Amino acid sequence: MPDLQEPPTPTAIPDPGVSAAAAGPFTPIGGIAAKWRELGGAAGPLGEPTSDESCTAAGPCVETFVGGEIHYTPSTGAHAVLFTSGRTGPRWAATGGLAAVGYPVTDERCTAGGCSQRFSSGIDLTWSRVGGHQQVWTRGAVGGALYNRYGGYAAAGYPSSAEVCGTRDNGCAQEFGGLRILWSASSGAFGVWTPGAIGGAYSRTGAENGWLGYPTSRETCGLRSAGCKQTFQRGVISWSAATGAHVSRGGMLAAWAARGAENGVLGYPLDNEVCGQLSGGCVQKYQGGSTYWSPATGGHSTNGDIRARHENLGAHTGYLGYPLEAEVCGQRNGGCYQWFQGGVIFWSPATGSQPVRGGMRAKYESMGLHLSYLGYPQTPERCEGGECVQPFQGGYISWKSSGGRDHRHTTCTTLNDGRSRYPTGGAKRVLLTIAGGYGQSSASAVYCQKVAGTYVTDWTTDARVGSSGFRRPGVPSGPTRFNYSPTGSYSVTEAFGLGNPGTALPYRTLNPRSRWGGNPYTATYNKYFESSAWTGYDEDMWYFATRATHDYRQGAVINYNRPPDSAIVQDAGFAIFLHENKAPTAGCIALDDWAVEDYLRKSTPGDRIIMGVASDLFR
Repeated sequence: MPDLQEPPTPTAIPDPGVSAAAAGPFTPIGGIAAKWRELGGAAGPLGEPTSDESCTAAGPCVETFVGGEIHYTPSTGAHAVLFTSGRTGPRWAATGGLAAVGYPVTDERCTAGGCSQRFSSGIDLTWSRVGGHQQVWTRGAVGGALYNRYGGYAAAGYPSSAEVCGTRDNGCAQEFGGLRILWSASSGAFGVWTPGAIGGAYSRTGAENGWLGYPTSRETCGLRSAGCKQTFQRGVISWSAATGAHVSRGGMLAAWAARGAENGVLGYPLDNEVCGQLSGGCVQKYQGGSTYWSPATGGHSTNGDIRARHENLGAHTGYLGYPLEAEVCGQRNGGCYQWFQGGVIFWSPATGSQPVRGGMRAKYESMGLHLSYLGYPQTPERCEGGECVQPFQGGYISWKSSGGRDHRHTTCTTLNDGRSRYPTGGAKRVLLTIAGGYGQSSASAVYCQKVAGTYVTDWTTDARVGSSGFRRPGVPSGPTRFNYSPTGSYSVTEAFGLGNPGTALPYRTLNPRSRWGGNPYTATYNKYFESSAWTGYDEDMWYFATRATHDYRQGAVINYNRPPDSAIVQDAGFAIFLHENKAPTAGCIALDDWAVEDYLRKSTPGDRIIMGVASDLFR
C-alpha cells in the first residue's frame, strides 16, 4: 500500500468567510456544506464539488467532490469518504461502496499506526502499516469484543488479518496487533495476547485447535505476586515472574481451585502436568505443593509437611499411592490429616507428619483415629519377623497376622526410651514388678512384650512381694525368714508346678520329694533337688503346691543369686519365685492364678523379671 500523502496544494486559498462553492456551478448545502467547510472547503482534501446533493427517500444524502464524497443522515450527521487522500475511502470504493458497505457513520480517524472508519453496515474499514487494508465486523462477536472488552484499536492495535471463520467448532478468529480475538458459540469472544507469556503457552498447546480450546475470559493481571491468568474451555494458564506460564487443567485444575488457586497454599504452577504415571495418573508441581490425578481417585493436592512425607515415601509410586482428598486441618491440638489410597498421613505440631497404613490403620480407625487416647502417631510403623509396631502419643498399636492390638503407655515404655535403669538383655518378654516405696509388700505387675524391637504392654495387674518389701539395689535379700525381695533384673529359665500349662520354659512337674535348698554352705543351696526329708531351711515344694493356698501349683524360677545370672553367694537369699496365691511372701512375687498361668504360657527361656522400688528402677 502507498504511504500516506499530503493532499495537493490549491492555487488559491479562499476567504473562510466566503462560500468556497461560489466559484463553481455546484453549491453544497446544509450538513454536507458544514462538513465540507470543516474539512477546508475547496482547499481541503475534497476539493471542488462535482455534483449537487442527492437524497433518496430511504437512504442518506450524498454529494460528490473531486477528492471524495460526503454522506449525510439526520441521525448520523455528515461524514466524508476520502478517495484521493484517505486510506479507507479507496477500500470502500473497491469493495462495493454504498451498496456493499453502507454510508460512513464516522470520519476517517488516523493515528501513528494506521486509520479506521466505520460504515452503516457495521463494518470498520482499516489500514495500518503492519496489516494493510482490513475490515472489522463491529456488530459481530469478534468486533464487539474488540471495543467492549479491549478498548478498540488504541489499546489492541489495528487488525493484521481478516476475520476467519469456520475454525474449530465453527468458530472465528481475527488478529489485532498482538491480540488474537477468538470466538465460538460455547465460549464467547475473548482475546489472547500472542506476544505474552500466557499467549506463548497457549500457542504451545495448539491454541484453539489444541486441548485447551477457546479462551473464556480476558487475561487478568495484578494478581498475587503481580501474576496473571486466563481461563480457557478446558483449563487455565497462569503466570508469575517467579514461575513462568503453565497450564492447569482437568483434575489438576479442580484440585488447585479447591485450595484457592494462586491465592491458596499451592500458589502458581511450576510446570505443566506430567501424565503417563502409575495407574494412568498425572502429577503437577506448584510453588506450595503438588496435585495428583488418577482415574480411580480424581484430582487432589498435597502440601506442607504432609506433602514432604508423601514424597519421602515415594509419592504416588510408593505404598500410599494417590491422595483421595485434600488435607483436613483444624483438628485436635492443631493437627491435620490426609487420606491416600494406601493409608493416612497425620500431622501435628508435636509429632510432625507420620503415616498409618494397613492393619495399623484399620485398628487405629476402629478406635477413633487421633481422637482416641492414642492421639497422633509419633513415627512410621516398624516391622520385623512378620510383626509390626507403631508408637503414638498415648501408646502403641501392634500388628500380627492375627490382627491389630492397641497398648497404652505404661512403664513398659521405659524399656524403649532409656528411662529403665536395668537392662532387658534383649528379652522377648519382661515382667516389671514395681513397689511405690520401701517396706511395702503391695506392687504393680506390668507384663511387657517385644514386638518388632519395641516393648509394648500385654497386661497389668497388682502383685505382692516380700512382706518386708524390697531391699535396696545391691543389698542381698538374705534368708527367707527376713521376708525381703531383691532389687534387680533377673532372667527366667525354668518353670515348675503340678502340670505344664503350655510353657516353652523347661518345666519340672513337682512330686512329694520336690525340695528347694535353703541351707547355706550345702551342695543344694538355692537349687532344686529331691529328698524324702525336709531339713532346716529347705523348702518342701510339694507342700506349697498342694496346700489349700496352692502357692506353687504353678511357678517360675527367678534367677536371683544363681546361674545363669550370677554365681551362688551363700546366705544371700534363695527360693525367689514367681508363683500363685497373691499374698505377701517371704521374698517371691505372687500374682493371681490367671496372671501366673498366662505368664508361663507366653514365656520363653531368657525372658526377664525386673523388680524393685520405682525410684530405683527408673530414671
